Amino acid sequence: MIARFFRLPKTKQFHYKPRYFDERKEALDKRIAQIKAELGVTGDKPGEDKYFRSDYKSNIKGQMKGYFKHAKKQRHASNIRLLIILLVLLALAWYIIYF
Repeated sequence: MIARFFRLPKTKQFHYKPRYFDERKEALDKRIAQIKAELGVTGDKPGEDKYFRSDYKSNIKGQMKGYFKHAKKQRHASNIRLLIILLVLLALAWYIIYF
């Protein structure tokens, strides 16, 4: 019984199975993208890569502004809702106490 008291639990194990990685294919895809960028190919023609655009610009800044604006509106609406609930409860308590 004393030996069981000092026994440590087994550690949790993590079984990671990596995906197949083809280094030559990755290098080829990178080279193709580089050549397309040099030639200015946009991928609008049939048979070309539709996801490659040389004029792509990230819009993270605009997305974050929109997120914060939306979060601020939600916080404001939540505060107003809380205030209304408190006023209703206070009015109900006042009605119960005095009538």
